Amino acid sequence: MKRSIFSFLTVKVITLLVFSLSLGVSTVQAQSFEEGLSLYQKGEYEQSAPIFSNLNTDKGMLFAGKSYFGMGKYLTSKTYLNQLTKDTKKELYLEAQYQLALADFQLGNYGTALSRLQKFNNERRKTQLVTDALQFYEDILSFLTMNQRKNAFQQVESPQIKYDLAASAIGKVDYPVAKILYDQLEDIKIDTSSKAMRDLQKILSDSVSYAVEQTFSNRINSTPDGITYNIGAALPSYKSDAREYQVAQGLYYGFVLAAEKFNQRHPDKKAFIRYQNTAAHKDTAAHKMTNMAWKYNVDAVLGPLFSEPAKRMAELAEQYQIPMLPPLANSDSLSISNPYVYQANSTFVSHGKRMAKYAVEELDMDTLAVLAERNSRGEASSYAFRDEAERRGARVVHFFVEDLASKGFELTEYTKYFTTDTAKIDSAQYHQLDGVYAPFTGQAASSLGELLLADLQAMNSKLPVLGSPAWGNMNIPEEQLGNRKVYFSESYYVNSKSPKVKQFQETFTKRFDTDPNRFAMIGYDTATFVLKTLNRIGNPAQLKDALQNQPVHKGLANNISFDGSHVNKEVKVFVITRDGIQPVMKD
Repeated sequence: MKRSIFSFLTVKVITLLVFSLSLGVSTVQAQSFEEGLSLYQKGEYEQSAPIFSNLNTDKGMLFAGKSYFGMGKYLTSKTYLNQLTKDTKKELYLEAQYQLALADFQLGNYGTALSRLQKFNNERRKTQLVTDALQFYEDILSFLTMNQRKNAFQQVESPQIKYDLAASAIGKVDYPVAKILYDQLEDIKIDTSSKAMRDLQKILSDSVSYAVEQTFSNRINSTPDGITYNIGAALPSYKSDAREYQVAQGLYYGFVLAAEKFNQRHPDKKAFIRYQNTAAHKDTAAHKMTNMAWKYNVDAVLGPLFSEPAKRMAELAEQYQIPMLPPLANSDSLSISNPYVYQANSTFVSHGKRMAKYAVEELDMDTLAVLAERNSRGEASSYAFRDEAERRGARVVHFFVEDLASKGFELTEYTKYFTTDTAKIDSAQYHQLDGVYAPFTGQAASSLGELLLADLQAMNSKLPVLGSPAWGNMNIPEEQLGNRKVYFSESYYVNSKSPKVKQFQETFTKRFDTDPNRFAMIGYDTATFVLKTLNRIGNPAQLKDALQNQPVHKGLANNISFDGSHVNKEVKVFVITRDGIQPVMKD
């Protein structure tokens, strides 16, 4: 049976324990090793690592390397494992070489990993360790992307490994690419008269023969059992009495629970959350981003919270080629021209587009007006709404994006056009409107909403209002609402009656001894989306592009789907009536 990376960390423990007792080590060393071993078996690697490293024995160095590997500190792990040389007892040396190959694999040093594993072919005794090493060699060959394959090909010196790298891609790549791979083998002077090369020549003799080979080849890359995914959690730390404490804690706990659920469902894979305190400063966030890239070789970063740190981290995400998903950021400029930033929280542009689509397609609105504050976040929503509505065939006959604050929020010069009085419409030659989009944001949102509804009430206008998320937080007087419907968009919505929400709440409370807030669910949804994508593709190198096309994730607090873009397109629409707030469409 094939052994995974994680089973390797523990399966040799009993054998090595017996082996250690036969080495004649001191009683103190044996006791220390047993103490470290007990911690290691429990997964308490931070405690076991210093015990093993202080033993100053080959066995201690091996298990120190394994402990640091378990902590995700692969470079430190290699430092200890490299102390076991060929002069070391053979069983320990071979295990160290296999563990080094695992560390190189996690670090993306695929050529080095293959070079270590290929040497196991020279072992006459085909032990379980040797069998596992050779299987891991094959797994890596199947796992690599073309760019990783090219880099490994250029890195290794062994002609056999170069051949294996090229040959294992045959049938998985298009015919012209396969021909190039064969040419590369000829360029390095591999004997073309060998049976292996003759077989490749036959397959590549023409495109028809190659098409037959593709038909019978498995074109889906496999993932080695036991692969580790390291996910960075870039969040600021606060004192427990700070207002933002519940936000950061909730997100982090959500990340952790998502990783634990992933590990339970996928015993052949592991996900670890690597926390870094980004504070609220861009310089600190930049330092932590670099630390996650170098120290933990993270595959993705969840966070940060604030716009300024996010902008600096976004630059480094592109530099280190690490996908970054801020769970709450909704700035329209954050992901522009940066292929490594994905916004799980929909932007204001997305809100405007979603509301326009709903107004035209679902409410059959044809003639519309827009009223928003200039230089507010609602301005971006306004332009997006107008563009999307007109693209779908509607008309935006009034577009008021004005400096309302400078006019004391006096709206009557705009709202006079929002009348539904047919006589006044005819006499003043106004347009018969179907609705008005008012994406108010910021501190003035509630006041502007109240003033707009007051003007509509004074005109006895029943015109429906379409708005931004701020409308969901307004306390609208019943007399102003009347029979009017107010629609607003929102990124998040928690259905407290949902069975999966109740199950999450129970699991969360049991795990962390506190009740989950909305941010815990947002964190859980974001991390789950990333982990589901990694599970689908296997190779983290493909994550950046795979996130764009990952099927919609229907979460606890929000749905996530980038639909070929870098901004979450899943915006919900709600309606406010006398009966309260309800989603217009249930998931």
